Amino acid sequence: MFDKEQFGNFLEEKLDVAVELDEVGQETVLLYHEEIDENLILEDELKLLPNPVLFQLYSYQAEHEWIVGVAMEEATYNPLFLVCLKDGERVYNQSYKK
Repeated sequence: MFDKEQFGNFLEEKLDVAVELDEVGQETVLLYHEEIDENLILEDELKLLPNPVLFQLYSYQAEHEWIVGVAMEEATYNPLFLVCLKDGERVYNQSYKK
């Protein structure tokens, strides 16, 4: 499972963004594939995820708006895919599926 602290660590390590953890928002949503913007998760990547897919979303607003979405297995909460947005544009992604 991905949490607020991992979100902060991710932004610091991967994108050199310092995060105030008490200012991080989070939300969990269950989305069907047709509800997911194809510019955020490409069709080939989406095919690897269950339908619907559980997303844990984290947001942080500083100089820029940062959003990280972690797609997870609904039963185990194991991460499957991570996408990071900076001001609404995809800047990083990672698949955890083997």
